[in-house]
Amino acid sequence: MPVNPAGESDASQASDRLDPHLQALAQCLDVPLPEDASDEHQRWSLYQRAIGGEACHPRLLAAVFLDPGDLLVAAVVTQMMEWVEVPHREQWIELARNESDRQYASRRAREVDILRIQGAVPELTRETLSAWTDWLQIRLAETSMAVRTLDHLAKYGRTKRIRRTAAKRLAAV
Repeated sequence: MPVNPAGESDASQASDRLDPHLQALAQCLDVPLPEDASDEHQRWSLYQRAIGGEACHPRLLAAVFLDPGDLLVAAVVTQMMEWVEVPHREQWIELARNESDRQYASRRAREVDILRIQGAVPELTRETLSAWTDWLQIRLAETSMAVRTLDHLAKYGRTKRIRRTAAKRLAAV
């Protein structure tokens, strides 16, 4: 672990900068601060609660910006695509530490848009459907009321689970 001239490790400095933001986030959520803020699992638990609480999103953004865990940051950014409106997505996507994580979050954002319209996209084809991830296909199979979307998923969904779920919902619609 690198040590700065004052004798503190970089991890210690990062923790010192992050701690006030974690405290503010815990306070916003009215939950106790994680016992060990250096533990990514405990921070993830706090972040998950904040993802669902829109009032805490600014504090979450500040904490994630300073969080040293690249994978943790990528997970939060990806989940936030389901919670934030289009104009605010880019600031979250930019938090991702590498290009592949930013591309993944951008793709999730596009899929959330498709999910919000229940997959009722113009020119829905087998090829269009094959470009959709399993994440999107199963969520559409479980929630869409669009007959055409459910019909395509029942016929061409990537997995047996997707096809079966869409077929059951199609029969009920």
